[in-house]
Amino acid sequence: MIWGVTFMIEKKEIQTMPALIFEKKIGKMVKAFFRGRKNPSGYWKPGGPVGIKEIPIPPLIAEDWVLVKTALSGICGSDMKELSLSGAIDNPIQTLISFPQIMGHEPTGIIEKVGSNVKKVKPGDRVAVSPWLPCAPRGITPECPRCQIGDYTHCKNFQKGQLPQGMHLGVTTGYGAFAPYLTVHESQCFIIPERISFEQAVLADPFSVAFHSVLTLNPESNSIILVYGLGVIGLSIVMCLKNIFNVEHVIGVGRYPFQKEMAMKFGADHVFLSNREDQLIEDIAGYMESELLTPDKGYKWSISGVDGIIDNIASSKSLEVGARILKSQGRLVFPGVNTPKRCEMTPHYFKELEIIGSNAFSVEFFEGKRAHAFEFFLNFLVEKKIDTTPLVTHKFSLEQYQDAFDIMARKKNSQAVKVVFEFT
Repeated sequence: MIWGVTFMIEKKEIQTMPALIFEKKIGKMVKAFFRGRKNPSGYWKPGGPVGIKEIPIPPLIAEDWVLVKTALSGICGSDMKELSLSGAIDNPIQTLISFPQIMGHEPTGIIEKVGSNVKKVKPGDRVAVSPWLPCAPRGITPECPRCQIGDYTHCKNFQKGQLPQGMHLGVTTGYGAFAPYLTVHESQCFIIPERISFEQAVLADPFSVAFHSVLTLNPESNSIILVYGLGVIGLSIVMCLKNIFNVEHVIGVGRYPFQKEMAMKFGADHVFLSNREDQLIEDIAGYMESELLTPDKGYKWSISGVDGIIDNIASSKSLEVGARILKSQGRLVFPGVNTPKRCEMTPHYFKELEIIGSNAFSVEFFEGKRAHAFEFFLNFLVEKKIDTTPLVTHKFSLEQYQDAFDIMARKKNSQAVKVVFEFT
């Protein structure tokens, strides 16, 4: 497939590009559902809701917008949940998305073109792009109270302005990063310093999610923190806890030996690999030397335990394990979502636990400085406080999207952490 095919319609030159599109069409989704139940690859086979389509290169919709030529674009766990049709039918977030979508919300690239009012960047600048589409990209002035304080993830105008309904790139009709070009507002662009590679910068989004979740947890340096789930965000959290927040004791729960090896490399003191909730509770309590209480039915629990938890799984089972092994008046933060199911939450009330959601990132306050999470991330890289290079494990062209999603779905064998699309 040739990118940038040019043809003539009514004497107007139109440039097109391939883009990975997700369509909300019942027939295609039903076909993918039944194929995917037999084999995960069935969710993204041809004939389902996702596929490459040729579309026009997006125009600048206002003079404070820019065109970005994509370099690398990361595949997020939320992309995989959408592809595998995961989620509850009554999930209220559906009010903040629209279809059809150009998938993808973790891009880096080079500024190709700028509008006449753009002041922040210029053609040729390498940038990491924040996906959020709050008031400024929507052309809304004055900005809502949340946007005025930099809390862009809680903007009240995701359904308004000059853009379709949607909270960020990848879930908003016409705006996404699985394509060789994308158009964004200048406020979404953060210049990548010279010494930083695209491979490092493409972790801006997941690392910022990790950074925000640790800020929400607010751990003491001498505390024992459990990181539940060791995908790219979990591993970034381990790195963040050890290298940015100087937390002395970090333990983790992962699924695969390669995750344990990488977490230990990043400074984790111990990693548990059991998938059985009852065994995890006993193993963690044993590590903490916490006394376990045994009810007639159900899992054991402890009144003492770890000081804090960041739960990247956020399933009913992981949250229940967390409530049982977290110390009284401890804090559990979850930066992800999962399909809701019943869990026994009596320990939540009895131990007076704080269970707090952590939504992506915005402007953050850290060590006396107020800046966007991407700015903190890029500075951490420049200062060599972190090295995200090992997290990018696989690269694919857009045409290889089925292989890329297969790799993500089979982490046990592929040992995938961050899989990216590479554009040349």
